[in-house]
Amino acid sequence: MNKIFRTAATKLAEGGNIDEKYIELYAIAMETALAIFINAITVMLIGGILHMFWIGIWFLVSFIPLRTYAGGYHARGYISCYIGSCVLITLLLLFLKCIVLEKNMISGIWLLFFSSLPVIFLLAPLADENKPISEKEKKVFRKRAVLLLLVELLVVIFLVYLKNMYAYAVMAAIILCALLLVMHKCKEFKMRNIIDKS
Repeated sequence: MNKIFRTAATKLAEGGNIDEKYIELYAIAMETALAIFINAITVMLIGGILHMFWIGIWFLVSFIPLRTYAGGYHARGYISCYIGSCVLITLLLLFLKCIVLEKNMISGIWLLFFSSLPVIFLLAPLADENKPISEKEKKVFRKRAVLLLLVELLVVIFLVYLKNMYAYAVMAAIILCALLLVMHKCKEFKMRNIIDKS
């Protein structure tokens, strides 16, 4: 897929619309924008099918910015990433449905939520080999990830105070970000063991 966006960015440079030195940056930006758009539509569809459209929207609005700066595990290819995302989001929305509609597992989500806060605070950002970042970007991403985490924590507190069910969607976004960071660390550990054994 990167080839398509690289070609499009090259055409923009040939037409004088962008500077040649920004071809790669524009290709990545176009690919990222398309991925976010497709994932947003997918979350809305899954949310609609499960009768949880607005919870899906709250989840998405909370998840995308935090995930962007916190980083974590990324699947190798776009298709495997997309399929994995669909499965995770479906399971997450079903989990939220149990909590919101049936009032089950409320203590479970709170436990996961409070466990996730230090995970994100201590580990973010983690760049994957598929999405590397520089040391300078790492510092910027860390500040933004921590700031977003604090903002989302305040949103959760406010929504809980209002007894609003969307608090659980924001909590789920934080939990999933933490899970992806832990998965990244596990992948790193596994790779290190393979290298040490060889």
